[in-house]
Amino acid sequence: MAQSKERRKHVRKMGDGLAVLIDGKVFPVVNISISGVSFQGTGRKAGDRIRLTLSDLHSLDDTVEAIITVKGAEGGIVRGEFAPTTKLMRYILAHMGEITGAEPAYFR
Repeated sequence: MAQSKERRKHVRKMGDGLAVLIDGKVFPVVNISISGVSFQGTGRKAGDRIRLTLSDLHSLDDTVEAIITVKGAEGGIVRGEFAPTTKLMRYILAHMGEITGAEPAYFR
């Protein structure tokens, strides 16, 4: 059987240590990339725009605000695409550098 080609524009990394905060509720991040996020949650549908906060669970003062457009929600997982900002991109790249042990080369 032939292996399927990866179609994602940006590589997704584990969301270890990150959570999404929406209206005072905490939802664990499943994975994240510079273009979007998947998190555990329900009650959302494709097309919804959500204002949320990404937070480092180890340091709750380490947060960044974001807006996503929900692309899909099934099986208790919500997948959303970010409205990108420089601050958000810096935050995500720093997180990826932390979990991979590589220093991000972007935005120096």
